[in-house]
Amino acid sequence: MSNLGATFRKARETSGLPLETIAAETKISARFLLAIESESFNLLPGGIFNRGFIRSYAEYLGLDSEQAVADYDRMFTKAQEPLEVLVDAERESSRKSDRNLYPIAAAILFVSVIAYYLVTRKPSTSTEQAPQSTAEKQATLTPISAPAAVDALPKLETAATVAQPPSTSPTTSTPSAITAQPTPPTPEISRTPASTAPAASTLALDINASSQTWVRVTSDGTVAFADILQPGTERRFSAERSLNVTIGNAAGVTLKINGRELKELGPEGKVRELKITPENAAEIR
Repeated sequence: MSNLGATFRKARETSGLPLETIAAETKISARFLLAIESESFNLLPGGIFNRGFIRSYAEYLGLDSEQAVADYDRMFTKAQEPLEVLVDAERESSRKSDRNLYPIAAAILFVSVIAYYLVTRKPSTSTEQAPQSTAEKQATLTPISAPAAVDALPKLETAATVAQPPSTSPTTSTPSAITAQPTPPTPEISRTPASTAPAASTLALDINASSQTWVRVTSDGTVAFADILQPGTERRFSAERSLNVTIGNAAGVTLKINGRELKELGPEGKVRELKITPENAAEIR
């Protein structure tokens, strides 16, 4: 331990103050104060906090705070020098290892080029030999004379003559040529056009406000309108599956569902809710 930590410890013991009291008054943890006295600076937060703790602790004990910070900086710099030397040594060792790998990499590259050349050369050799072998096979084929080829054909005419019964007619007739029967035309298969799906039902709703009323309309699950209708206002809504209508004043509006006008919906101030679907559109009253 150098003089820095011993100076702090001696000054604290001379003052007779317990470590907990100093920690409470300086707002520095007792663990950090002991780390300063034992010069275990690695237990401190680091950076400017270390200098701040040393300066505050020195001022509290009546020591020269600037000198204490300077002593800490000098000790910290010396502690960092071995680390920097070690880092430089590691970098130099890494450079040497890289230089040693260059010949190995060059050798691997050379072997790879040779292997690629040998592999790609084999198919071309086999391709060049293929036409020669084919030509040799063609050269060994024995030509067949025309008469032999004719004799090899099946004698249809002779077979047909043998199959026929002997003729009793005194007249000599030549055998008729065998004619192929024409193939009857294939009847066209009539296809019934697939029935098209019926068009989806469409709901139409007309709202005519005779007095001020609040209206909310949801079309196929989406809110299409939610506001106050003023007298004389007309709105039209449509949907494919459903229309949900909420009317704050049943007597203030008239409704038409698919052109059919509904009767009176209710008295003044009554809330009316309707769910309109293609199945019940004609039944709602």
